[in-house]
Amino acid sequence: MAFHCELCKKDHEGLPDLGMDAPDPYLAVPKAERAERTTFTPDRCTVVDEDGQEHYFVRGVLDIPVHGQEEPFGLGVWVSQSKKNFEKFFDEDEDEDDELEPTFGYLVNHIELYEEETFLLKARVCWRRGGMRPAIELEPTDHPLAVDQRTGITLERAWKMIHRYMH
Repeated sequence: MAFHCELCKKDHEGLPDLGMDAPDPYLAVPKAERAERTTFTPDRCTVVDEDGQEHYFVRGVLDIPVHGQEEPFGLGVWVSQSKKNFEKFFDEDEDEDDELEPTFGYLVNHIELYEEETFLLKARVCWRRGGMRPAIELEPTDHPLAVDQRTGITLERAWKMIHRYMH
């Protein structure tokens, strides 16, 4: 899929996915305190807040269909999980035949691509096997991100979002 971008005046091949580097609660912890209050990998994170309460987060992919394209535009986002779900779905001993039921969580990223607040949107985490990150499905509300996930966006809009995020 080739696309000429009017913003950067370049031709692009393929649509890259975007990703949030970490859950916002992790980024809110001062760097000097992260070693003692957090754990972090590219796919999971824990944060101990000022009250000593531990919070659990997983990284997944929120796909947005692109009109006229086979491949969706993917946003790598972080979602909260209960301790039980956080541990269950990363259990090395989990039986491969067990059904992976979706779990509830809240989106924990402020996604600047949207003017309306995205932090704490309700979401389902749809777990996948084979080392794939879970699919994230937002609650079907009238929030612009949830609408985009249900109805899709134009290729031009996807590129505008990519350039806005990258620049």
